[in-house]
Amino acid sequence: MNPLQWEEDREVQLGEGVSRTSSERAKLYELRIWLPGQGAMRDLVRAESLKQAIEFAQNRYPKCRVEVPGSVAGKPKLARSSPGPKETARRRLKLVEKQSEQH
Repeated sequence: MNPLQWEEDREVQLGEGVSRTSSERAKLYELRIWLPGQGAMRDLVRAESLKQAIEFAQNRYPKCRVEVPGSVAGKPKLARSSPGPKETARRRLKLVEKQSEQH
């Protein structure tokens, strides 16, 4: 096979009601998906129930194994590095202003 070509997976099923939903009652479910020949990945799947979320994951990633680490996932949190010098100075200034208002 030419390195610039890839084989399309014909088993993938995508679309509304098959691999995703736009329902107002839907929640985010955190799933751990094990792909064949690869490691696990974390995916947040929007679905109305846990059963539907697992079904959507299996339609999106054929031949995968799905684990449920938790039932309903909250909003994903961003990882932040330590605050820089500008952020530290801004926090100190706010603290000083707050203290001066109290006296």
